[in-house]
Amino acid sequence: MESHSRESRSRLIGRFIENWLQGVVDNQLSYADQVRSVYFAYFPDPRDRKIRFPSTGDAFHDLRETKQIVMRRLRGEIKFECDFEECAVDALPPEPRAALLRKLSARYGLMAVPVPGSVAPGVAADLARFAREFGEAITAYGELLGDSGVIDEHDNPAKLRKALNETDDVLAAASVFREAVLDALRKQDKKRPLNVVRGR
Repeated sequence: MESHSRESRSRLIGRFIENWLQGVVDNQLSYADQVRSVYFAYFPDPRDRKIRFPSTGDAFHDLRETKQIVMRRLRGEIKFECDFEECAVDALPPEPRAALLRKLSARYGLMAVPVPGSVAPGVAADLARFAREFGEAITAYGELLGDSGVIDEHDNPAKLRKALNETDDVLAAASVFREAVLDALRKQDKKRPLNVVRGR
């Protein structure tokens, strides 16, 4: 069987975040500071921290050192710790974070969908968001099908990826509504009185 090299999980994360940092107004210093903040929030007890972020009292010095700690891991110069990976991903803004989670899930043949109930009703379970995601998916597929009317290997790769991402967004929004409906049905079943059949 022919073997194919596969990019490591940590390298995928590092490359994605480095590319994102190059295309935004945000910079490495502010992102590194956000990673540190998330890390401290996740591990409030210093004894649980494997990464030693500097705390000398010199804010600018500490920030520069923090940047080095974060960027060396993203570049693959130092091996990722498991707890660093989680913080590096969660320090991203919502849109790039969702895109990265889609890539990570795809490695296992899965789709990144928010866990139902993990977001407060009225935020994720919002009809306006569902409608917007659906509209964006329709637009993406319209652009994809506009030339030949079919989807195949001759289509533009960027348009294919956009259609796929928009589909994932629709399914993610729909899953929250689906769970809400199922939850309502389960509650109805609990309230429904049992029909007792009496023998004669």
